[in-house]
Amino acid sequence: MSIHISVMAACARLSGITVRSVSYGVGPTVLTWGKVYVKLLPLAGSLVLKDTREEELYDDDPCLDAYNFQPLWKQVLLPLSGVGLLLALSLGIMGASGWDSFVAAFGQIVHGALAPLSTAQELLGNGEAFARTHGFALAFALFSLKLCALNLLPFAGLNGGQALLAIARGGKPYVTWEETAAKWLLLPGLAILLAWAAALAVYCWRALGL
Repeated sequence: MSIHISVMAACARLSGITVRSVSYGVGPTVLTWGKVYVKLLPLAGSLVLKDTREEELYDDDPCLDAYNFQPLWKQVLLPLSGVGLLLALSLGIMGASGWDSFVAAFGQIVHGALAPLSTAQELLGNGEAFARTHGFALAFALFSLKLCALNLLPFAGLNGGQALLAIARGGKPYVTWEETAAKWLLLPGLAILLAWAAALAVYCWRALGL
């Protein structure tokens, strides 16, 4: 996740977009370095950019460094930049078999979320078995491929959803329907994450024999 967030932040800076903050993890902040925040739990992360939809700016600000005022191609590619690099890195490690694992991940994520006590348990077991029988690099690559697939799902809060909304806006800084659409697109993504969190909790519970 740190690779993913760092690449997006670097691409934003190189594209002339002002970075407000970069957060690694979730929960209470344990370390602050300028605009960088390291959280207690090393799960997920966030990148906050200058965006007129999220903050009020001075009337004389031309907003040339605001994310939502960038050309359409920048608004689409920036959310995908971190996933793109991580995907390329993981495929480079795993080779041709990595692509099959990546493509299969989309269906696995959805099917596992629909059956957290059965299908998800089997998939988690397969992942653990792979990690036990392969080196760190291959295990990291496989996990990263699954994470890339998750982030590319077309739901708000995920990179795929951000890119999809940017395309739907057609390069416009703001459209009236976006907030409502984002709320509806957030629900299925949140449901998937909660289902997998529950599945992982059950898997760990069973593994510990509790």
